[in-house]
Amino acid sequence: MLVIHNRKHGIDFYKIWFAKEPFSRKGVVAYYEYMGDRPAKAKECHTLITDLTKPEEEIKKQFTKTCRNLINRAAKEEVSYDIREKRIENKELVDFCDFFAAFWESKDSSLENKEKLQKELMEYRDTNALVIGRAIIEGQTAVYHVYIKDEERVRLLYSASLYRLQGSNEGDNTKRVVIGAANRGLHFAEMQCFKDNGIMYYDWGGAGRREDVIHITEFKESFGGTPATYYNFEQVNGFLAKLFKLAVKVLRK
Repeated sequence: MLVIHNRKHGIDFYKIWFAKEPFSRKGVVAYYEYMGDRPAKAKECHTLITDLTKPEEEIKKQFTKTCRNLINRAAKEEVSYDIREKRIENKELVDFCDFFAAFWESKDSSLENKEKLQKELMEYRDTNALVIGRAIIEGQTAVYHVYIKDEERVRLLYSASLYRLQGSNEGDNTKRVVIGAANRGLHFAEMQCFKDNGIMYYDWGGAGRREDVIHITEFKESFGGTPATYYNFEQVNGFLAKLFKLAVKVLRK
């Protein structure tokens, strides 16, 4: 279980990931990927899980043939990987946030609050829960993956690829294929790294069926993960926390 704690206005705020039972502390407690029985008013969500306790060859056999071929293509193209679990500097967080903002702009959208994202990543980094992976082609970062983890589980939090930034009008389909291969190769390299470090479960960070995300889910399914259900919800424990939430609600009106 991963616990992020902050205290503001005399109230304790907890962000709890991967809990299997309620967290009995006073304050405002936000649960993410709760894996116990479904609580009242919880949002049901779905993801895919790759079991890293299996032998590496068995894990790879679950991948589709196309997925395995692209991972091999990345190796032939001499794509390199940098996976950082420790000593992540602030500049590395800034670099990712800049890359991620540009990624969203390339999709005719925008990253709502880059500073908020950077603060969030710093919280995870400062609790030793953050992992940043990069696929590098010809000295340039082409793909970023960002994860959070606890003792037994790692969860994909953010992903961005360079080919989206370059657009589709350049006619360079070969480079797009190589970057797509690098993306898959990075996932597999990260699985190997996490497995070596004793992590048991690789969580793909959601598997939605909406039209706007179905192609992402199909990409994840090409790695053969097992479907899983979890719950997101909030609990407000204690008089002061309940009073605070009521005051916030009144002010918003």
